[in-house]
Amino acid sequence: MPEERKMIDAWYASMEKDTDDLGGGPEELTSDDLGWANVYAHVKKSRRKDKQRKLLPWYSAGIAASLITMIVFLIFSLNDNSGDIRRTKASEPALTWRNFVNTTNLTQVIVLPDSSKVAIEPESKLKFSSLFNKTKREVYLEGEAFFQVTHNAKVPFFVHANEVTTKVLGTSFIIKAIKYEREITVVVKTGKVSVFASRKKEEDSLPVKEIILTPNQQITYDKEEKEISKTLVKRPQTIIPVEEVRRMRFEEAPVTEIFKALEKLYGVDIDFDEALFSNCRLTTVISKDDLYGRLDIICNVIGTSYTLHEDRIVIRDAGCKTKMH
Repeated sequence: MPEERKMIDAWYASMEKDTDDLGGGPEELTSDDLGWANVYAHVKKSRRKDKQRKLLPWYSAGIAASLITMIVFLIFSLNDNSGDIRRTKASEPALTWRNFVNTTNLTQVIVLPDSSKVAIEPESKLKFSSLFNKTKREVYLEGEAFFQVTHNAKVPFFVHANEVTTKVLGTSFIIKAIKYEREITVVVKTGKVSVFASRKKEEDSLPVKEIILTPNQQITYDKEEKEISKTLVKRPQTIIPVEEVRRMRFEEAPVTEIFKALEKLYGVDIDFDEALFSNCRLTTVISKDDLYGRLDIICNVIGTSYTLHEDRIVIRDAGCKTKMH
């Protein structure tokens, strides 16, 4: 019947598919198969022809009936298994995207599934998938946001902001990636992040420039020039406890010691000639003013100046002029 033909064809197709999926080849006869074939041949020769005429049709019919029974059993078994497979696939959660858009005039804070916090500025958007925190932590940002990322060394945190990707394990930082602005900036407050420009196309042969940022450092990516640069932030913040900052008082101390204290206080590199300034002494406190304000005063007193070179501060050569109180 047509219905049975369709079932058998489906069964053969499923058997071929299973064989292909498992990487197996054609089936070979087993020893049992060969034994039954020999027995059948012996019985066939020993019987008289008239009995063969009577028995063989029944024997053939029995084999055919057995085969049909086996085929029907396999069809239903395969259908049951395929139903289980379909049910398993149906039970798997579909990949969905969660979007947050700040349509207010105030900063909005959301908490991600890994307990990381994101302060999203007005007119900014954040997107992440339903698999977040299960296989990877990955978000897409358009606009400006401040991130406080929960530490997880096994699952890095990625922020894709237009053409710049930021990778972190656990830290706090700001990303500004306004769609219609030429520059993208990433500013680190605590911890350490890895920033690199994303390739537009897989076949792009240009190397990806990766930059490591630490506190009070930032990168600026020029979308038109496709260039990324690293600098200090405009107003560096202290990175050590306030109590320790208040204890930073210097009495007739070598200026080299004061420069090293500033490095520790702000986590920045200050290049200076230690031999040149070793005999220059000052009395001062460095807990007041910001980094650049304090450097302006110190350099003015000792008769020198400083310049910013990417992420470093360079003190120029000079001699001491007087003491500072």
